[in-house]
Amino acid sequence: MTLKDQSARDRIRNDLDTTLIVEAAAGTGKTTELVNRIVAVLASGRTMVDRIVAVTFTDKAAGELKLRLREELENARTAAGDDEIRRGNLEQALAHLEEARAATLHSFCGDLLRERPVEAGIDPQFEQLDETTSQQHYASAFRTWIVGTLENPPEGVRRSLRRHSRDDEPMARLEKAGWTLASWRDFKAPWSRPSFDRKDEIDRLVTNLHRFADLTRKAGSTEDVVYLQTRECRDLSDYIKTAEKNQSRDYDGLEARLISLGSSWDFKIKKKGRGNYGVGVSRDQVIAAHDVLVGSLQQFSRTADADLAALLATELREAIAQYEALKERGGKLDFFDLLLRARDLLRSNETVRRDMQQRFTHIFVDEFQDTEPLQAEVLMLLSSSDPAISDWRKVQVVSGKLFIVGDPKQAIYRFRRADVGLYYDIRDRLIESGAVEVQLTTSFRSDPHIQNFVNAAFAPKMDGIGKPFRPTMFRCRRNGAISPISHQWSPSVSLNLTQR
Repeated sequence: MTLKDQSARDRIRNDLDTTLIVEAAAGTGKTTELVNRIVAVLASGRTMVDRIVAVTFTDKAAGELKLRLREELENARTAAGDDEIRRGNLEQALAHLEEARAATLHSFCGDLLRERPVEAGIDPQFEQLDETTSQQHYASAFRTWIVGTLENPPEGVRRSLRRHSRDDEPMARLEKAGWTLASWRDFKAPWSRPSFDRKDEIDRLVTNLHRFADLTRKAGSTEDVVYLQTRECRDLSDYIKTAEKNQSRDYDGLEARLISLGSSWDFKIKKKGRGNYGVGVSRDQVIAAHDVLVGSLQQFSRTADADLAALLATELREAIAQYEALKERGGKLDFFDLLLRARDLLRSNETVRRDMQQRFTHIFVDEFQDTEPLQAEVLMLLSSSDPAISDWRKVQVVSGKLFIVGDPKQAIYRFRRADVGLYYDIRDRLIESGAVEVQLTTSFRSDPHIQNFVNAAFAPKMDGIGKPFRPTMFRCRRNGAISPISHQWSPSVSLNLTQR
C-alpha cells in the first residue's frame, strides 16, 4: 500500500545531502524515519557511527533509540545482499554502535565539557547534579541568603512575604520564585519596571472599597443574597478603619489584602434577584458597583504583580549567586550549567568549535519543538559550515548535516524553557539557507472512526487560515480522513507571586 506521504518518507531515506526539517504529529512514525535516515547515512559511507550525534529528549528515549538503531542496522545488513561496500559500512556501524552519541543534549554537553574542562574553565572532575540534588543545593543557598536579608528586607521581599496564598507559605513561594529565575540566569538584563504609583493606587482602591461597603450596608435584609456575597468587602473596610485609628496606613499589608479580595470574588454576582436592594438603592446599582470594583482590584493585581516581579528578579539574583558559589566550591554543575557552559565554550573558543564541527558530521534531533534557547544555540553552532562564526543567528548549516524532527503542536507541554516561537524561527532560518521542510501526515495510530469524530467536532475551530502557529492536519493511514490538532501558546516566566 502506498502512503499519501510516501514521497516525504522516500526523501528522508534518500536525499541525504539536504538539510531536512520533518514536521510530524504523534503516531506518524517520525522516530522510525529518523532511525531510517541514520541507517541510510551510515550505509552510504558518508560518515562513521562515532561521528554522528542523535539528540533525544530523555535518557529512556536515547536507550530505545539505540536498540531500534541496532535492529534496523541488522535488517539493512541482511538486505544489503551482495553489495559488499554497503554491507561493510553497516557491519562497521554495528561493531562500533556503542560509540554513537545517542543521548539527551544535557548528557552530550556533559561529555563535551569533560573533554575540554580547561577551556571551559571548570573542575575536570566536576560532579553532575540531578534535578532533586540541584534543588536541595539551591534551598540551602536560599536559606543562607534569606536569613541575612530579613534583617533589612528590600521592597520586593518585604511585599512578597505579606502576600496570601492557598497553596504555599510566603517563604516557600519566594524560594520557588528564585528557583524559577535560576533556570533563566543566562538572561541577565533587568526586567522592565513600568511607572506604577503603588501608594496612590492603594489609596484610590481603599476609598472605593469604603464607598462600596457603605452602599451594601443599605440592604433591606441581612439575608439578601447580594448582601451575603459582598460580606468580604465590608469586613475589609471595617478592618482598615479600625487599624488606621491607631497607626499609619500599612501599604504592604493592604496590597496583599486587596489582591486577595479581588481574586476571591466571583467576577459577577451569580444570584442577582430583582427589585430594590434597600431604601433608595436598586439591586442593579449594587451589582454594577460590584463589577466596577472587582475590575479595579483585578487590574491592580496585574499591575502590582508585574511591579513586584521586576523587583524580585533583581533581589533574588543574590540568592542565585550564592547557589552558584556553593556549586563552584564543591565542583558541581546542574543540568542548566551543562548547557550554559557548553554553549559558552563553543561560542567563545574557535579552536574547540572547529574541532567539534569537524568531528561530528551529522546531527539528528528528535522532538525539536522542545528545544530551548541554549540547546538551539549549541546545535546550530555544531552544524555551522564556518568555524569563524560564533553567532548562531549568522550560521550557514552544512548541507545534509542537520536533520530535525518536531511537532510544534506538542509545544503546548512547555517542557523546561521550550518555546514554539524559537522552533519556527530556526525552521525559517534553515529554509532560507536551503533546508527543505517535509510533512509526515499519515497516522499509524488513530482509528478512522475517531478521526471522523474529531473532524466533525473541531472543524469549525481548526481552519487556522491566516493565524500564527496554525494546526497541521494529518491523515489516517487506512482511509485518508483528515484530523486536526491545535495549539496556541506564548512563553512567559511566572513567579507565582500571589493567590490564584
